[in-house]
Amino acid sequence: MMNETVAVQAPVVVTDNATLQTLCAQWQKCALIALDTEFVRVDTFFPRLGLIQVGDGEHNYLLDPLRLTEWGCFVELLGNPAVTKVLHSCSEDLVVFKECLSQLPTPLFDTQRAAAFLGYGYSISYQNLVKEMTGTEISKDQTRSDWLQRPLSAEQLDYAALDVAYLPAIARHLQEALKTAGRAEWATDEFEQMLAAAAPDASEQAWQDYYQSVGGAWRLNETQLAALQRLCVWREKEARARNKPRNWVARDSELLAIATAMPSSLGALMSVNDLPKPLISRDGTRILQLLSAQHSGPAPQPEMLEQPLNSTMRQALKSSQHIVREMAETLDIAPELLARKKQLMPLLLLAKDTPEFAWPAGLSGWRQALLEQPLRDALRKVLAS
Repeated sequence: MMNETVAVQAPVVVTDNATLQTLCAQWQKCALIALDTEFVRVDTFFPRLGLIQVGDGEHNYLLDPLRLTEWGCFVELLGNPAVTKVLHSCSEDLVVFKECLSQLPTPLFDTQRAAAFLGYGYSISYQNLVKEMTGTEISKDQTRSDWLQRPLSAEQLDYAALDVAYLPAIARHLQEALKTAGRAEWATDEFEQMLAAAAPDASEQAWQDYYQSVGGAWRLNETQLAALQRLCVWREKEARARNKPRNWVARDSELLAIATAMPSSLGALMSVNDLPKPLISRDGTRILQLLSAQHSGPAPQPEMLEQPLNSTMRQALKSSQHIVREMAETLDIAPELLARKKQLMPLLLLAKDTPEFAWPAGLSGWRQALLEQPLRDALRKVLAS
């Protein structure tokens, strides 16, 4: 329970550019501001922004992106290194800021992740964190609202404002607790990694590894895998160009089936199991061109595909997870914060080929400082046996 009390004020709705500019000038002088977004992303690739909430510790503001047209001052604020941006469970919000305003909020302080470093569990909700810190219960009844409708109801406005009302005080409390625990640098490193993960290069080169996330791709031979790689890049282009979800263009299972069959005609493509007719009629010719094209991208890396583990690799994973659990228990943090299976798998795939493997990027920073030596020692022992 924190000592600082929070007086929740009625929200201020901002709909004109002049007011936004005045407020941004004020916020530039703050040590930190709280941010949240409300958006809709049901039938589109890109999020449709419905509201941006800003809390400065005294007032809560709701910026209306359906009315505001000049965002330069706010974008400048998002990038100001002197103003910490406080969010809770921010992964989706980061995508929204990146896609809608082309600027990530930096420097970042995520209260959910900060709380995880202090023993509150890996993914405490905003409502539960507010209750833990202040004893106040806040409602979740507007979670599924239509944030693009206008006018927004009074209930929606109050709900949106509460999403940032408590964040400045909670952030200050967590910042002090992290310093006391000697984990402030860990948290800062984690926030920087979260920003890096949210800002992939939106270019064809950056999409060349997307095939690696397709389940079952390990079964493909080199030619089929190269075809799957091209199909995944094509789907990404199409989803963005059409502004439709990736699965609306083609599902992973459909791309895998096509790459497995390697059809050379529309008739053969139509015989591939469970392909929807609209996909064939709309994109069949282009798909066949992709299958027959000379491969021009980087060579696929089958060794980096997750596949069923043999007994030795299962033991290596089990040993690694045991080390993670023991260390997490000692630190009083959730094991998922320290390392999840998804982060350990690249380590195992690299370690099986050479004892002097390069350390994977997914376990860099504070995780590497804690885990590298014990995991290297354990993997050498298991894989050498």
